[in-house]
Amino acid sequence: MTDTARKRSRERLEERERVILDAATRLFATAGFHATSTRKIASAAGVSEGTVFHYFGSKNELMLGILDRFYNEVLNPKAAEVLDTVMDTRGRLRALALHHVSSLAADSALMMRLLQVYVGVDLEFLGQSEQSPLRSLNRDYVGHLDRAVREGMERGDLRDNLQIRPLRDLFFGTLEYGLRTHMYHRGTEGLADYVDTLLDPLWEGLRETDQKGSDATLIAERLEAVSLRLERSAEALEGR
Repeated sequence: MTDTARKRSRERLEERERVILDAATRLFATAGFHATSTRKIASAAGVSEGTVFHYFGSKNELMLGILDRFYNEVLNPKAAEVLDTVMDTRGRLRALALHHVSSLAADSALMMRLLQVYVGVDLEFLGQSEQSPLRSLNRDYVGHLDRAVREGMERGDLRDNLQIRPLRDLFFGTLEYGLRTHMYHRGTEGLADYVDTLLDPLWEGLRETDQKGSDATLIAERLEAVSLRLERSAEALEGR
């Protein structure tokens, strides 16, 4: 087989895999993961069920394929680019936040599945192993936030006693809950402004302070500020 023939064969295989993944994504979004059979996926993709199993051994492998593509083609490359092109810590956090919510909002099916992944709803799918491929993908992605925070602490932009793991939960959890609320009321309109509304109080809580007052007082003041801002944002959305 010539090099040209090999290239065409590889392109046909890759295209067939893409078509299967696209069909699975649409069906998982409309009918749900457990209610979607491989037979339906094959029919939507215009291939035999045997072809689906040739590329993906199970529905779980199909879902992993969808998420793998999403992480590696959408989430990770842009997040890495942010850290290489944006230098100030505040700008990095904002760019990572905007990239995250924009990527999820662009594909509601993946958004809902990723939300389930992050909060651990579907334990049967995720599995408990630290070696789970999905956990590995997620670790690689959140590593971009970890780097931004660590470098921010080294520069003195952020408090040097921040704990990375709970900060991840606070950062992504706030964005994803806020995204669901915002999209329910307004779709993607004004999404960047809403991200700023969510991120501003978080940023204030991460920054170095002049150490006025006790730590307990500072924490209480920050929590109160966050609560008030989120309440006002919710009220504004409800009034639209």
